[in-house]
Amino acid sequence: MPRSILLSLMLWLLEIFFVAALVSVDWLRSVQRTEDAMIVRYLGVAKDAEIRRTAQNWFDRLFVRTGARESVYRYFIPSEQERQSSVGFQDVGRDNLFPFIAGRIQVLWDSVHQTLRRFFLLLAWWPFLLAAIVPFAADGLARRRIKQSNFDYSSPLAHRYSLFALFGILYLLLVGLTFPFPVPPQVMPIAGVALAFALNVYLAHTQKRI
Repeated sequence: MPRSILLSLMLWLLEIFFVAALVSVDWLRSVQRTEDAMIVRYLGVAKDAEIRRTAQNWFDRLFVRTGARESVYRYFIPSEQERQSSVGFQDVGRDNLFPFIAGRIQVLWDSVHQTLRRFFLLLAWWPFLLAAIVPFAADGLARRRIKQSNFDYSSPLAHRYSLFALFGILYLLLVGLTFPFPVPPQVMPIAGVALAFALNVYLAHTQKRI
């Protein structure tokens, strides 16, 4: 299991790398506009504005006010003063290499901003998630107690695969935060129901003695 988790995280980081290397700024912003339109249609203008505001506040707090965003640009792209002090190399990469690097960095920061917006969109569904998981979890625990009392069979296969389903759904939600295509807002309630069902099966088929 730890090896599978490590591999999954490596695949997620590889996805982020390919997004930063291959996706254009215009494409990423087009994806965000499409998502915004879907959120407005599904959750309303007020909720969309609240998610935008919260994500922007956290982005500014974490990366703008701390100077992290500006530091990344300064690290990879020389300033005009640094160019002039590099005699003979003032114009190296000015019109090709460094504009390309600046574009890739912009894609990276736009991806971070988009990730924050999707994260707060997921958080907006927490009441629904709580309402879905609590009864399913209670039912799973009740079924387990019944199995303990009447010596009913607890399937180790169902127990194992429901655990895989739990991790798989959570991983897909994690990947979805950085997915370079529009992610509909309906994904979270569907994932919430799937999580609740998998948790129900996992608890119901947990071994009688722990």
